[in-house]
Amino acid sequence: MKYSYITLMLLLMLGLQCFSQTKLEREHRIKKSQFPAIDIDKLPLENTKHIRYYREVDTSKITYTLKFKKGKMHYHINYNEKGALQNTGFMVKEVDIPTDAYANIDSYLKENFKKIKIKYIQQRYLGSSEDVLKNTFQNLILPNNTYKLMLRGKKADRKEDYIAIFDAEGNLMKTTLALPANYDRVLY
Repeated sequence: MKYSYITLMLLLMLGLQCFSQTKLEREHRIKKSQFPAIDIDKLPLENTKHIRYYREVDTSKITYTLKFKKGKMHYHINYNEKGALQNTGFMVKEVDIPTDAYANIDSYLKENFKKIKIKYIQQRYLGSSEDVLKNTFQNLILPNNTYKLMLRGKKADRKEDYIAIFDAEGNLMKTTLALPANYDRVLY
């Protein structure tokens, strides 16, 4: 009977651990007043839900992100510290990517990693073009699209988180290690 209590407590503790999540990016939610000044009138924000403002710290730069849900799509618009548009995009799944492009992405991932778990995929539009907002909200597939994958990959018996960026044909543009989780909230 003594062992059944110990076993029960162990199972409960392991069960709670299974539902926890780790935040892989150093992204902090901020107030609207802390967000850079942008022309909000240019954004088609009618019928949107869950408008949130974020500040993301990367190894080389600081990015401000406006995230919201419109319809069933989760959009993001990235700005630099001065409020200039950098890129826009939305979350997609593997089936939303053209088959040739995803075949190239998949072959690269299988060649370079033993195991892969894709956390998310974003279809992104560069902020340098003039019709970037129109293209984003029409969900167009253009030759200058990029796909950003956050994945956990295993190389040489070591699992690490990576961010990989592919072009519209599925060719690798850049891959970097993702920043480790931020544990500032943990007190010892």
